[in-house]
Amino acid sequence: MEQPTKNLGGRERAEDERDLLLGAGAATIPPTFVPDYSSWFVRNYQGQTPFCGPHAGTHFKAILDFAASGATEHKNPRYGAIKLKSPTSPVYDGFPIAEGTDMRAIFKWLQKVGADDFEPLENDVLLTWATYCDPSVVTPTMDENAGLSVISNYAFGNTDFQSLCQSTYQSKAVLLLIKCDDGFWGTVNPTFTTPTYGHFIVAYGYDTTGIWVIDSADPNNEFAFKHIATEYITPKFFFEAGTAIDPAQAQAIQSAIVTDAATAVQDVAQDTTVPPPQKETILEEIEQAVESII
Repeated sequence: MEQPTKNLGGRERAEDERDLLLGAGAATIPPTFVPDYSSWFVRNYQGQTPFCGPHAGTHFKAILDFAASGATEHKNPRYGAIKLKSPTSPVYDGFPIAEGTDMRAIFKWLQKVGADDFEPLENDVLLTWATYCDPSVVTPTMDENAGLSVISNYAFGNTDFQSLCQSTYQSKAVLLLIKCDDGFWGTVNPTFTTPTYGHFIVAYGYDTTGIWVIDSADPNNEFAFKHIATEYITPKFFFEAGTAIDPAQAQAIQSAIVTDAATAVQDVAQDTTVPPPQKETILEEIEQAVESII
């Protein structure tokens, strides 16, 4: 059987020193932030397929567009899956279809290619995975349309409750990699017992007892909007968080990295306990790390 049960497609990203990392938020945020998207939002359903990444990516982009301009466009996850899984694509993630994708690849797709509108490409999750990801169905018009719906920059952040609330309020949507089990579906209030399935979801709100997320894998549309209680928001179940940031935020993060690197260089240079050859190697590594980011 080609499609095993709950192969959802969320995988951890490899470490990369070029990643921009959000710092701890300092701004005051309201205790409750739960936007109502029910009047326009259409959830993209992934079935039990390894395409939670492009599905969550379309939800993420739709919310960002609504927050920025009031747009209520429905984006197409199959287009994203094709771009992520086609070897000739500029954002090919390099993973076999059955292994899903990672958060960095999702952001690169949204940044470099963009999210296409839902029509006319059919999002049929009953297709074989190879057919679902067949690049021959993509037209130049789809690519042109997607190019109008991109993000500028992205960054990764912490997954504790307060950090997620801060990022959600400031960015309006946060992409999350969680590891859940069967208690996640068939309810608005999921439970977590064993970290089993890697799954991408999107946080869009919070209250004093937890966060509100959009899920693409629940068979029932009624349970697409879920509330995850704070007791489950732990490193055991919440692995990664990331969001789109504007160029000014990206520049601020890069400036902070340069400042921290300068301090590190000074500390190493003044450390009399480090042998000169080792000190030179450390300084070169710091320099290379900064150059790769800026």
